[in-house]
Amino acid sequence: MSSTTATAATPSGTGANPSLRLAVQRRGMPAPEAANTWRVLHYLRLHWLMILFCGSLLGGVAAYAAWQLLASKYESYALLQVSSVPAALANQNNPTQARTDFVTYLKTTAALLRSEFVLNAALRDIRDLPTIRNQKDPIKFLDEELIVQWQDGSEVVRIAFKSREPQDARRIVDAVQKAFMAEVIQKDVQEKQLFLRKVEEAQLELRKILERKAERPLAAREGGEGAGAGPNPPAGGPNPPVAGRGDHPLPVPPVLPAGAAGGAPALPVGAVPQGGPAAAGAPPAPNPILIPAAAMLPAEPAGWDRLIRSNPAIVVNKVTALIQEVERLPIEINHAQRRLAILREKMESIKNAPVSDITLQLVEKDPEVMAQVQRTRQALREYEFRRNAAADPEAPKLRELKASYEAHEAALAALRKEKADALERNRRLAEAQKVAAEMEEVIRSIQRLQEQLDTAKALLARTERQLVHLPLGEKVAEGSDGRIYRPELSDLDSTDGIYRRLVQQYYLTRLELDSPPRVRVIQSASTPIQRDMKKQIVGTIFAGLMGFVLVAAGVIAVETLAQRISSLQDVRQAAGLAVVGVIPGKAEAVFARSASERAAAVEAVDKLRAYVSQAYLTRGATVIGLTSALQDDGKAVVAVALAASIAHTGLRTLLVDFDLRRGQLHRFLGVENHNGVSEWLRGETDATAAIRSLSGGLHFLPAGRWTEEVRAAATGERLSQLLAAWKGSFDCVIVHNHALLAAAEALEVGRRCDVLLVCCQYRETTVPLLKRVAERILQLEAPSSGIVYVGASPAESLC
Repeated sequence: MSSTTATAATPSGTGANPSLRLAVQRRGMPAPEAANTWRVLHYLRLHWLMILFCGSLLGGVAAYAAWQLLASKYESYALLQVSSVPAALANQNNPTQARTDFVTYLKTTAALLRSEFVLNAALRDIRDLPTIRNQKDPIKFLDEELIVQWQDGSEVVRIAFKSREPQDARRIVDAVQKAFMAEVIQKDVQEKQLFLRKVEEAQLELRKILERKAERPLAAREGGEGAGAGPNPPAGGPNPPVAGRGDHPLPVPPVLPAGAAGGAPALPVGAVPQGGPAAAGAPPAPNPILIPAAAMLPAEPAGWDRLIRSNPAIVVNKVTALIQEVERLPIEINHAQRRLAILREKMESIKNAPVSDITLQLVEKDPEVMAQVQRTRQALREYEFRRNAAADPEAPKLRELKASYEAHEAALAALRKEKADALERNRRLAEAQKVAAEMEEVIRSIQRLQEQLDTAKALLARTERQLVHLPLGEKVAEGSDGRIYRPELSDLDSTDGIYRRLVQQYYLTRLELDSPPRVRVIQSASTPIQRDMKKQIVGTIFAGLMGFVLVAAGVIAVETLAQRISSLQDVRQAAGLAVVGVIPGKAEAVFARSASERAAAVEAVDKLRAYVSQAYLTRGATVIGLTSALQDDGKAVVAVALAASIAHTGLRTLLVDFDLRRGQLHRFLGVENHNGVSEWLRGETDATAAIRSLSGGLHFLPAGRWTEEVRAAATGERLSQLLAAWKGSFDCVIVHNHALLAAAEALEVGRRCDVLLVCCQYRETTVPLLKRVAERILQLEAPSSGIVYVGASPAESLC
């Protein structure tokens, strides 16, 4: 034990040098993290039975509560299909716009499923269910518990509900689905039917108005037709024939082979043109059989000439569209050509890329390369050896060795290049094929855009010629059918236009009503199944374990706050004093009936006596005081056992019970507690006459009867005279002192002792109290001091 050795080296131990004492105690201490971990494990080991019992109770309650609260519910679900595009009969809807609005329509459907009027309609069928009847606000409950889900890109909407009652879950889902179809889908159909009836009524009423108006302008209409026909043809005469009109159609060109329209034959997908990947970016070669774009233009439909003469805006709009196309296509061609140039540069970079480091490393690990390296090194060593040993550097043998070395080195370089090319070839070929495929696609895109540009230019030229030859001046004065405009026909024409729109709206609405609905039922409420059992089981296990964890945490918290001494290491860290004795088990083990326990305790006391004799008695110390923090902490038994052990060595030993308030040594020695220290302090007896002689050479002075007079007398010179008298009569005086922090006379006695030993007991003494005792001893400036640890483990008692 290092602390014991350090104390025995000086007459005064470590009491005279506090810094040395702290250094001695901290030498060899474990890291704070390891000490804290060991302390926690020690707390758990001490209270494992309580943790097991209380943790079982708390964990059982928590597990039961978790099993009930996290009970796996039964889930029932129904499916609705929301079409991404509504049925478009007679093209009355725009499919592209419908797809764009699908997400909005899907979200609206999900919101309507949980709307208040749908839930109210569903409650009419499920109000008697236990799940609904137990709720204060059924609408809010359904809104929170009803699950409406869908996935992006899917047309299926899933309606689900979870409940502990399987039939309730099924009926609730079924009721919500039926309420939605009745309150939303069917009402929408009813509103359209009502609108159809209104349109039909308006149509009938407007038809009667048209019949009345048609009778009045009939003569005017006939007169207008006769006046409009004249002997002179319109100014400008008939239009000259224009290529591409309905009366002079162009012949249909023959069908060309695939790829001929772009000027180059089409390449198979994934193929690389001849000449390597770089050839893929070359512009297409001219085709000698290419038919001009003007010859490939389709013929105009029959009646086109009459249509554009009656409505020139058609030609104007077509010219405008073709101009926009001619302006747009060159920009796209330039963009594709820039992309083709980038791909060509990428192909060149693949072709000229250096060999990678990974490839070089793989080449060096190749068996053939490694064998050639060995042969080259062997040839080099033979050549250098002969060159250093030969007198003639031009000797034939030396030249042969040099030639052999150079041949091996050249073969090694060639082999490395061959292996590297073989490894790089596959990688570069794969990258080149990808780039070649992109280049082929870009070339095809350029060819296609060029064909579109040529065709647009030819169409633009033909349409411009048609626009030039139109008799625009004549059309300003005439109606669309060649007749002179009559103001009296305006009312009839306006009414007729309204009637046409009503008829169109009527039939479109009829078609929409006859079309399949956009929302339809795929599946009604399914058979309830129990889900999420894993969550319930895991939650129950976790709650049960948390019961043990909470109890263990409470034990650790209580022990941490209490800070009781639990090991010899705690004593060394807390006190900062030398540990001079370690008593295993309880202090009463010295008087135990068990031979093994008594033998271990007696052996520990003998070790303490040996240390006291060597460190203190042989260096002139006589009065040895034993004290504690607040309680006994085993100091009474240690004092009796230590005094008896010293007396057995032949030294005249006096045991004094100076715990005047609670003297108890007389009980261990079997003598009466009268005529002791208290009586001597009051002057009632002589100190020498009060000493009892016991067997084994031990002398004993009891504490006596405590009174308040003793408190005032146990100070000053009287104590010093008494201790001096004892020093002259005995070789060793063991003073059983009061607790150092509890009585004033304990300080007076402790200050006059040659050696002051503090007893601390396992699981009784606390760390803060032991620290305060150590500080008080430093303030008393005791010549020597130490710690006696009572209740150590067998392993700690070997220290």
